[in-house]
Amino acid sequence: MRQAEIPDLEKVAEAAFQKEYSALRPLLEAEARVQHQLARLDAQARQCRQQSASAEGYRVTGTDVLWNGWESATRRQLNMELARLRAQKLSALESLRLTFGRKQAVASLSENQKEARLRALSKRRLSH
Repeated sequence: MRQAEIPDLEKVAEAAFQKEYSALRPLLEAEARVQHQLARLDAQARQCRQQSASAEGYRVTGTDVLWNGWESATRRQLNMELARLRAQKLSALESLRLTFGRKQAVASLSENQKEARLRALSKRRLSH
């Protein structure tokens, strides 16, 4: 590989890394959003349980059964969404790791080439 090609290769490796990194960001944001929704659902469920103990009409009208059904369905849907997002995140992280490794390899190649060039230059200076 020629010395002139290394900087171009570094730019390509950096661009690939940035592309993979930018693909990961929306997944992380969506995962955080679903986790927040689950936390909010947990808080609502706690509040509902506390209030239902003191509200007799809640059980008499069957509202508790409706609430529990809605809560269960919502929790199931959010957990499925979270699992899907985490699977996508794992795939995106694997791609990010690969591109990071390539970026590091190119950086190492560039550094080795610079050191070799400096050694060759200093040998020439010493021989003159």
